[in-house]
Amino acid sequence: MGKKIGLIKRYGTCSKDCYGSCVFMGEWNDQAPERKFLIAKPLKDHPFTNGFLCAKLNQRERLLYHPQRIKTALIRTGPKGSNSFKSTTLENALNLIADKLLKVKNEFSTSSIIAAYYAGNNGLISKYAPIRFFGKLGATITNKGICNEGGCSALEELFGTYSTTNTFQITNPNNRLIVVWGSNLSDRNNHAYFLVKKAIKNGSVVVVVNPIKTQLVENAKTFVQPFPGTDHLIVKIILNKIITSEKYDKDFIDQHVDNYKTLFTEVEKIDENKIYRQTGLDRKILQEFINLLLKYIHKTLFIVGFGPQKYFYGGKLLNTIALIQILLGNFGKPGTGFLFSQSDFNKEFLNPLIDYITIPKTYAPYETIPLVNLGTSLSSNNFKMLFIYNFNPASSLPNQNILRKSLSRDDLYTVVLDMFLNKTTKFADIVIPAKFDLECDDLITPYFIPGISINQGGPCPYSDCLSNYEFFQLLAKRIGWPDDRLLQESQEEIVEQCVGLLPEEIQRNLGDNGYHIPFGTNDIPFNDLNFPTTNGKIQIHGSHIGLFDQKSDVLLRRNKNEFYLLSPSHKYFIHSQFGEIHEGYKEIFRKIFLNPFDIESLGIKSPQEVLVSNKFSKARYILDQNIALKPGTALIYSGSPFVNNEHKNVNIFTPDKPEESGNSGAYFSTVVKISKN
Repeated sequence: MGKKIGLIKRYGTCSKDCYGSCVFMGEWNDQAPERKFLIAKPLKDHPFTNGFLCAKLNQRERLLYHPQRIKTALIRTGPKGSNSFKSTTLENALNLIADKLLKVKNEFSTSSIIAAYYAGNNGLISKYAPIRFFGKLGATITNKGICNEGGCSALEELFGTYSTTNTFQITNPNNRLIVVWGSNLSDRNNHAYFLVKKAIKNGSVVVVVNPIKTQLVENAKTFVQPFPGTDHLIVKIILNKIITSEKYDKDFIDQHVDNYKTLFTEVEKIDENKIYRQTGLDRKILQEFINLLLKYIHKTLFIVGFGPQKYFYGGKLLNTIALIQILLGNFGKPGTGFLFSQSDFNKEFLNPLIDYITIPKTYAPYETIPLVNLGTSLSSNNFKMLFIYNFNPASSLPNQNILRKSLSRDDLYTVVLDMFLNKTTKFADIVIPAKFDLECDDLITPYFIPGISINQGGPCPYSDCLSNYEFFQLLAKRIGWPDDRLLQESQEEIVEQCVGLLPEEIQRNLGDNGYHIPFGTNDIPFNDLNFPTTNGKIQIHGSHIGLFDQKSDVLLRRNKNEFYLLSPSHKYFIHSQFGEIHEGYKEIFRKIFLNPFDIESLGIKSPQEVLVSNKFSKARYILDQNIALKPGTALIYSGSPFVNNEHKNVNIFTPDKPEESGNSGAYFSTVVKISKN
């Protein structure tokens, strides 16, 4: 067969807030009237993507040209909270927004204008280029996050970095034990799941620690299923057994760890019976785990998910888990380490790019507010205008009661950039139609593997759709900044300049392959065991072991008919996205799941409508069973992307109080009561 007429190939990278940022070759027909993007073919030679995409977005062409996509600007016609809009021209929308912005600026202050963004599009230009506009304006900009930031900051206190090993150590021949702690790889990180299964074929054994029985348990040697939030108590028993049996790596901790003797004192005496009651664990199973750790010393790798740090003391939980690997000396050696987020390895080349994209030296420092506390901040009348992009806060943020009340303020003018109507657009005064990531040139840095890749944008058939940066370029002209050099470059030119700032090897790899990954299977970070701390040693502080203090009861308390509430994302969704192409799972967000034992103890037959409540809110759900849950644990999936559903978002139950560092949300620090009425 001959070459397809008009077929153009472009490198693409998934920009979604996901572990791998899959790289693919996109095929386009630029001359087509609408369906210009044809298909994404994942790169077979990419060592992480490995020639397949995830189930969430393996049909992205359907999403790109979905009939529900927003193609024109929208003006609110009904009350806030209703998604009642009429179409208007982009020109009119820009004029209305500019007039409102200038009015707020003159009557109040530019700091009363908030820019709220996150990682719905994880492209560097998409996330950071609008800061050129808001920085010059003197607006208030959100910072920190809602996801893994608490764990990253905690690990950085220990190691001077939160990235201590190389993802491809999963399949290193020296590895013999992989501990997957608090991560559902098959649903959330299927490319790591592929590597783990490959390691199993090569002789590694797996231990899963999770309050939910995940698919990986089928291939695991041991499954440890604790109550949510009791990870530190599991660690305390493990460390006690390692220390009392003198199986720790004395040379490693003597030479490379500060203040470890305090740890020995804290875990020397334990009340095992009390801990087993609190964690709900079986002694035999936990002992099997400990035996494997001791058997495979210097051959063990930990993969730790974001679940353990979604508690009030999430950062400390991460640090306690890391202490196991520290005592065993499982760092700087092939097939070992602690995998959480790898993005810290990107900082050397990433920071100059962000500096160029945002150009911070050209405007005064701006005020910031923590993203996780957006609802509380907006409840103040100090803020009069809100711009939201790359983010669906009315689904993703905790304690929706505070947030939605704030977004409903009549004197808060809200502009949302998005592709589809969602929970947040319900509160918008104006919605601007956004381009899909495939339609924008950008650079993406993944966080489960270090590196960088490109996205070569193809044409958008809808003339009013804009990238984030393009929108703020146009808005700048409307408010009297027509010649400001900050916003003169095109998005393509910014990408080109950023690529030019990268080392030659990275530039070459981006040009030849579409991506650059700095590590291979045989590359061992910190093989000299010199960590980026003040003295090169791992730093154990009292705060890192504070959860071991028996006097400090940090466990959530439950009364009769109350359950620990977990709210993970569903396999086919990321942060309220993809409902348009996965409508078959719409009803799952109406359900609350319990272990069959708990359903029987409640005396309620499933499926049946029940009242779910706690001190924050109450709502009705359909009770259903899930044998993967530990008794005493309930599950409601987070982030329903179906805008017209009447059921309540699970985050009406989650606390406004963030993880103790203030860097992310404490989504799992909550209990709910279930009753018939």
